[in-house]
Amino acid sequence: MPRQGRKRKKTRTEKEPEQGERQKKLIPRCFVIKRGEVGDRIKDLVQDFRNVMMPNSAKALKESKSNRVEDFIAVASHFNVTHLIIFSATKAATYMKLARLPQGPTLTFRVDSFTLAREVRAAQRRPQGSSRDFTSPPLQVLNGLGGPKDSPEGTGGGKSLKMPERQLLAEMLRGTFPAIDVPTFNQAECRRAALFHYDRENDAIFFRHFVVGRRQLGLERGIKKLTKFNRLPNLSGKADIADFVTGGGAVTSESEVDEAAEIPGTWKSGRVAVRLSEAGPRLRLLLIKAEEGVCTGGVMYHRFLTKTPSQQQVLQERARQRQKLKERNARLEAKAKAVKKRKKDKSKDDDEEEDKADLNMDDDD
Repeated sequence: MPRQGRKRKKTRTEKEPEQGERQKKLIPRCFVIKRGEVGDRIKDLVQDFRNVMMPNSAKALKESKSNRVEDFIAVASHFNVTHLIIFSATKAATYMKLARLPQGPTLTFRVDSFTLAREVRAAQRRPQGSSRDFTSPPLQVLNGLGGPKDSPEGTGGGKSLKMPERQLLAEMLRGTFPAIDVPTFNQAECRRAALFHYDRENDAIFFRHFVVGRRQLGLERGIKKLTKFNRLPNLSGKADIADFVTGGGAVTSESEVDEAAEIPGTWKSGRVAVRLSEAGPRLRLLLIKAEEGVCTGGVMYHRFLTKTPSQQQVLQERARQRQKLKERNARLEAKAKAVKKRKKDKSKDDDEEEDKADLNMDDDD
């Protein structure tokens, strides 16, 4: 008897191939931590910033007062972590440090003002976004960090950022997010956007975090309601579904057409409206200091202090001496641990020999 029906299609049951070690090292990852005594709002800000850096951030990272920055640096290489973001607070202001591991540099920002993600959502009538948006990294947008060398001076107090400082800032911010691979870029996975805008007048960096929403244009309102699978349409009082579609309203408004952007390959029509909904948090940052190492080293830039060349040489020499002392202490500590381990192993061998000797004496008896 001939076989009837179509051939059974085998479903994919094998696991997806894991990323290679080389590819893992190319993806930037970060630890977002807090240091010192901070309030509840700073703790919430740390958690919000971990969500921004997802999925390449440790969202449930546990911290304790006994942990030092050196502890996080020591385990960073094991987890392929490339950046360290530290939030701290004093009576005067709140600060954020961005460090490139393992050898620096480190940028210190003063957080002039911030708004938590829950406060941003509370101000919206219909907050957008879901947990699915955080399974892919955001699209990073840098604005105002380039430009000519003779850019106007800022009015934010202190020294405004010159071209070298802006280049360093741009490279540090650019390295915290994965680069876009144009040939393999999937538009459907672009669900969030992270904006860093440098305002030259105020000499400040403004950070915004958005959720990217898409919808197809040119459809009647009734058909668009049918395409929303998360909500069933209300067909009460309708004799046929055609009544619901034809009575759903006219074509989308002109404002929606103005928001449309040509995104080929997303839908067959090619006309898609893209809307950005702010997800939070908001930050207003001032670059205070740039150091060579990870939270230590020579000062390359300071917003409020100006050093003469001789003073800079003295500070650099002090930084080198501190680094040498730190390396010397690490070597001595490692040597002490090795000696302690050898003594422990030797005492263990001696105990085993004594046990064997006691056993031999018992056999002779």
